[in-house]
Amino acid sequence: MIRLLTQAHQAAAQELLEQKPAQNLYLLGNMAVLGMEHPDCQFWGDFGADGQLRGVLNRYMSGWTLYGTPDADWPGLAAIIDSYPLPATRLQDNPGGVESVLPWLTRYRAVKVSVEELMELEADAFRSLATREPMLVRRADLVDLDALIGFYAEAEHMARTPTNVERPIRNTRLFVAEETGNASAETAPYGLPAIRSAALTNAETATLAMIGGVYTPPAYRGRGLSQAVCSALCADLLAAGKRPVLYWETPAAGAVYRKLGFTRVGDWRSVWLA
Repeated sequence: MIRLLTQAHQAAAQELLEQKPAQNLYLLGNMAVLGMEHPDCQFWGDFGADGQLRGVLNRYMSGWTLYGTPDADWPGLAAIIDSYPLPATRLQDNPGGVESVLPWLTRYRAVKVSVEELMELEADAFRSLATREPMLVRRADLVDLDALIGFYAEAEHMARTPTNVERPIRNTRLFVAEETGNASAETAPYGLPAIRSAALTNAETATLAMIGGVYTPPAYRGRGLSQAVCSALCADLLAAGKRPVLYWETPAAGAVYRKLGFTRVGDWRSVWLA
């Protein structure tokens, strides 16, 4: 039986999702930050005949994520996505009990499927990396919001809406590398401060954090800026008792993460829907 979950179901949902905490970090993070009954973030649960929760489906705005055991009602969970009034645009298709939920979707088709390497960073494996450039690497705050909106508006495949720039500043964390020394308004294309690289966390729980939004504009690549900003972010997370998790697309990004000490824990499958 599938039903909409409430705050009363959070403990049971968390117990199920923590069977695979890295793979379920978005689900756990949404639950921790927004709770079970937020208008932009809803959870459905599939319960077996014995009353045990065997599958969880989460909608965050127009994106969907799910996880469950092999005997979960996968057609029923897919039908929730199909029937929801707000059109779905993206699916984090890492359901655990089956390879993919796509075979059960009837309203949507996959227009892009990306399978990337999922990695974790253990505290004792972390290797701090810096840059010799005259850069200040620091945690951003709301004073930086306008500059960061401009920065991410031109961030190619890492582009983010203003809302998705503001959210990590307020709810999780966002680190930047900014030009120091002779930087001026004329040499800072995104306004002051002169942001040259950035990285953030898309979701956090008490023990884990999903890193994303790692971007350095082409003109500033090859200077170690991404590794410096990711290093500072990872150090901050580890100091807070949170294990960094991420998935990557380009070989250059993978090389940076391995230098920092990240190791592979599986695959991450993202699907864009139409």
